[in-house]
Amino acid sequence: MAQYMLLLHQVPNYNMDLPREKMLDMTRRYMAWADSLRQKGKLAGGEKLVAGGVRHVRVENGKPVASDGPYAEAKDVIGGYFVIEARDAAEAEAIARECPHLAISATNWVELRPIEDMSQARAAAS
Repeated sequence: MAQYMLLLHQVPNYNMDLPREKMLDMTRRYMAWADSLRQKGKLAGGEKLVAGGVRHVRVENGKPVASDGPYAEAKDVIGGYFVIEARDAAEAEAIARECPHLAISATNWVELRPIEDMSQARAAAS
């Protein structure tokens, strides 16, 4: 079974002004969806990412340099992620289409990325 990462993209601070009850409802929807995937043996992991404390690390002049981020002009940010298991890309896409993140805001979107199994490369490198 292959693994895929679902990266949950959103507009920066899109939910900062939502009422508490709406936030709790959103959290319940994510948890119910994740629980259903877990029961089917399709969920390998996932978490909501915090809004603050983000650091970007880039190479400038040949050296790693860290800076704050994301920036106000950012088009979108990653608000969370899930790692799922699926037979193939079609099944992974079907799972991603059911993600509650898509129903919360028309500006939200899910990036679906296959994860390469590095266990053989690790074994060969040892």
